[in-house]
Amino acid sequence: MFDRKAESGQPPRRCAAAGRLALVGVAASVVLTGCAQPAAVTVRTDSTGAAQTATAAPQSAAAAPVPNPAPTGQATAMVTAVEHWAEDHRRTTIGVAVLDRATGELALGHEASRPMYSASLSKLIVAVDVLQRAHTGLRVTDKVRDWISRALGPSDDEAMNALWSTFDGPGAISRVAGQAGLEDTRAPRNTSRWGETLVSARDIVRLYDYVLTELPAEDRDFIVASLAAGPVRATDGFNQAFGLRVLPSGAIKSGWMCCQQGKITLHSAGITDQQSQRFVVALLSSQPSSLGYAKARQELTDAAQAARVPMH
Repeated sequence: MFDRKAESGQPPRRCAAAGRLALVGVAASVVLTGCAQPAAVTVRTDSTGAAQTATAAPQSAAAAPVPNPAPTGQATAMVTAVEHWAEDHRRTTIGVAVLDRATGELALGHEASRPMYSASLSKLIVAVDVLQRAHTGLRVTDKVRDWISRALGPSDDEAMNALWSTFDGPGAISRVAGQAGLEDTRAPRNTSRWGETLVSARDIVRLYDYVLTELPAEDRDFIVASLAAGPVRATDGFNQAFGLRVLPSGAIKSGWMCCQQGKITLHSAGITDQQSQRFVVALLSSQPSSLGYAKARQELTDAAQAARVPMH
């Protein structure tokens, strides 16, 4: 990803009053809060797509839908582990969200709804838009599919530039945000700078789930395979071996840009296991540019390692 602006951000809210409740567009319950146990918002969604809290009373037997398996708490444990890690890394603002697709458990960290510059995560949004519009008359040639593959895997900026200018990139951001229910996602103010699209950790998790559940199988598989085939070195030479790429068999999209108001924007998001496609994780960060990219990558890798511990 080319060097562009990075969001400035405010100091992260590291401690919350015990028992604080939060609503994130749907019913939600908050597990233990406070400095000893950072808060994570947990949302349970049943198989009909309607949200309910994990402790909500069941409907009558005649009317009750077939539920997903009960949440195991793994998503919440993963987010809480990252929040604990963040306590000792206060210079880094990190937005974390984890979805357990097997149970519908969604866990959100304190900064999960914070809008940050997307850097190369906007490439996934545009890819979704172009592939969807291909089913309603948009002409998508093999060359265009190659642009998508290059934008997602080796994170080729020239391929993204071609997609953005040819297929109404700013409109793609708005269309996919509406279709996938992305609450914090906005097209960039300067429409020529796709890396300045605004996204949040919770929106990126929703976007991945949308890809896995709503796109036709051929489009889903093409996106996942393109992400999974991403090389260690991006087209611009940037080392992509950081963050969630420490987890085996993943389909991960990385993003990086620098430096506005002394900040590096560095992201890692995706499916932690390409085969089971159970956990979707988003780690979005804003870090001091004084760290340099090598240290910033290590910071996000350490956060990903913290999330990995509760996963089984």
